[in-house]
Amino acid sequence: MHRSVLTMQQALLYFQALKSQNQGKYLPAVHELLSLHVCARCCLRFAGIRDKTYSSPSPASHVLLAAITDTPHQRCLISAKASGAEPQDAANHTFATNPPIAQQPSPVPCSAQSAEPIQLATDADHRHHSPTTATHATNQAPTNVVHGVVCPACLGALQAPEGCLQAVPSAVLAGLPEAEGNAGSWQTCTSGSVASLSQHVSQEGHVATNTALDITLPAACITRQLSIWYHLQTKFSGQGLYTSAHMFQEVVDLKEALRLTVATPLAHLMGVQAEREGDLRVMLAYLHPSSSAETDFLFIHGGGAKGRGYKRKRGQPKVIYAGRSASETVMQQATRLNRSFFLQHCPCPAAAPAIGIQLAYRVWRKPLYVAGRYLKLLRGVAQSPWIIDGQRKGVSSVEERIADAVLPAFQADRHKFMSAGREDFDVRMLGSGRPFVLEIINARAAVPPQGAFDAMQLTLEKEDHGVQVQALQPVPRSICSLLKAGEAEKQKSYTAICQLPTAVTPEMTEIIDSTKNLELDQQTPVRVSHRRADLVRHRTVYAMSCELVPGSPRHLVLRLRTQAGTYIKEFVHSDEGRTQPHLASLLGLSTSAAILQLDVNQIHIDFLQQ
Repeated sequence: MHRSVLTMQQALLYFQALKSQNQGKYLPAVHELLSLHVCARCCLRFAGIRDKTYSSPSPASHVLLAAITDTPHQRCLISAKASGAEPQDAANHTFATNPPIAQQPSPVPCSAQSAEPIQLATDADHRHHSPTTATHATNQAPTNVVHGVVCPACLGALQAPEGCLQAVPSAVLAGLPEAEGNAGSWQTCTSGSVASLSQHVSQEGHVATNTALDITLPAACITRQLSIWYHLQTKFSGQGLYTSAHMFQEVVDLKEALRLTVATPLAHLMGVQAEREGDLRVMLAYLHPSSSAETDFLFIHGGGAKGRGYKRKRGQPKVIYAGRSASETVMQQATRLNRSFFLQHCPCPAAAPAIGIQLAYRVWRKPLYVAGRYLKLLRGVAQSPWIIDGQRKGVSSVEERIADAVLPAFQADRHKFMSAGREDFDVRMLGSGRPFVLEIINARAAVPPQGAFDAMQLTLEKEDHGVQVQALQPVPRSICSLLKAGEAEKQKSYTAICQLPTAVTPEMTEIIDSTKNLELDQQTPVRVSHRRADLVRHRTVYAMSCELVPGSPRHLVLRLRTQAGTYIKEFVHSDEGRTQPHLASLLGLSTSAAILQLDVNQIHIDFLQQ
């Protein structure tokens, strides 16, 4: 089939969608939009259409205008499509003479003109209207499709699937926001086609069953489509169109249109499901160099809005990042403006820019979570790497041992370690272990089966580095809330070997064994005062008991069950009187006791019990 016929058939598909929407009442407005060089997909948006038409190849504006205009040529093509034949006049038609909207785009602000051109296609190509086959948005490689003028509404974002884009400068990439956990890195994309995006995503090597598209847009897209909406209101409100109080009550949001254009076809090409909360996140940042300049007027002395507005500090220019938060901020500010002030500062309707958008992408996987309860069977092991003045203390740490056993199976970038409190370097963690969660950032491999986690536990046990794990398993993110919530409520049991200044008497053991719900006032210990606020904390010792040490009259084994956050060492030796009461004062002794060894026997929290 001749290319011109194929191109017109693509236009007819869009025409049928527009004609079916509210019995074609938006067609006059679409005709006006096309005369403003608005792209075909944005015409769907301004007609309120939300369907799979977006993922079909987008025709050039002048071709769509020919399709919605009742001409002999259109009737010939429709007849040819119905019969499967190619009419002679259609085959010879190349749209080379008198195209409906082959004008030069209107002037744009100096800030946009001064930037290096980023064109979807050259103006010379548009004037000649060379017949080309549009690249399908779902499964073909990018080609230099002639779409002529850059769309003034979306700045070319919805034209990108059929166009070639200029690379994003490395300095701009470095300034883009980080993903959750700083996962993945921003890369430039010189083609917006779904096939190209799919290839970029596949190169990252993630194994996933579902994906989601996260989109950031130039803030200027908000003001531009608002300007066009005001223009349409002026021309068509008398026909019952564009009469809503808010633009997006009638116009499809650009992000939603991009998801219809890209997200579902991309997921289909990757063989996964497209879900709003998908695990594999594909972040697309559409950028435009003149966006800040075009929206700056919204934030100067309140921009004519009601109430207090933004007032720029002297010598500090306002910079609007063309991203999600900026778009939301601009939308809120733009809708607060009175219409006359807006139209004084923003051309109505918005003119077609000389250059189109740039595109950057970032692929990352939502964090995965592995939880368990660790035991530290040796003293002299820190919970996390301990570096003091550049010198490491201890050979390894609990966190490193667990991460070394778990992370290789996930092929992740890095991890975060969370736990229900921590024990000191010289304290063992016994019993059923301390609850912990390992957050795995940007994992590329799928979650392994439970048998793999059992094998990880055995590996740690065989290494005999003093770190073991129980109940290791994958968990949902909500487990982190449970871990944090239990910190304030949990109780802990300890065993301490203490030395008294005098021999232990039966009266002393009776006092210890009979003590219940002892209230302590503990000022921040000297040993942690450099990193914690100097406060007096109120803690409770719920129960105590003791045992004598045979052959050592001044020593006893003290067992305690306390409130979380109780400083046990300081309760024993008083920390120069900063803890009151302390063990010696409880026993009526004038000299403080000493603590020789301390173990955590149990963390009393319902967390992954075996």
